[in-house]
Amino acid sequence: MLKFDFNLLWTIVNLIIFYLLMRFFLIKPIKKTLQARKELIDNQFKEAEDTVNAANEKMADYEDKIKNVNTEAKEIISDARDKAKVEYNKILDKANNDATRLKQDAQKQIELDTENARRDVKEELAKLAMEAAQKVVGESVSAKTDAEIYDKFLNESSED
Repeated sequence: MLKFDFNLLWTIVNLIIFYLLMRFFLIKPIKKTLQARKELIDNQFKEAEDTVNAANEKMADYEDKIKNVNTEAKEIISDARDKAKVEYNKILDKANNDATRLKQDAQKQIELDTENARRDVKEELAKLAMEAAQKVVGESVSAKTDAEIYDKFLNESSED
């Protein structure tokens, strides 16, 4: 049969006490340290993930800004081209209008000068005709007949 020995009982009690003391003084602090280290590592991973997310957000913002800047630059260039085209057309229209006006003024001046030259030629011809008529008729022609001859000549020459 089995014999029960007090030494065996004391050894079991000592082992239980030793286990409890080890658990209290050694295992609990080690678990606390491991838990604290795990929390620290988890926090560092979370901070790293937050930093990566923030960097990605900033990168997306910068890319959007670059796209907006490119779009804005294209709009500014397009607006400048449109304004330049409008200004070019205004200048061209003004130049065409000025050229047309100058051409019309020159044409009017030419017509006026031509008319003046014709009138001067007619007057000169009338004077020459009067002088010739006076020589043919003699000195007996009066101022009244001179005016009649002159008017008749002008009427005939203006009909031509």
